[in-house]
Amino acid sequence: MKRLIRQRERRRVVATLKSGSAFYGVLYATDPEAFVLRDATAHQPGQEPVAVDGEVLILRADLDYLQLP
Repeated sequence: MKRLIRQRERRRVVATLKSGSAFYGVLYATDPEAFVLRDATAHQPGQEPVAVDGEVLILRADLDYLQLP
């Protein structure tokens, strides 16, 4: 699994959280516990996307799924 994730670094992804919200951005780095996205936007159900300033740290425990658009 580690190799599969590493191959997708520096590509745009959609990270959907268990809460139902999502982030669209560049998968910058990963480790066994988290993902880091840069140049991201936050997407909440029923709301307009909001640009994120800086990096987004997503814990693997909070991630529902990760997809390439």
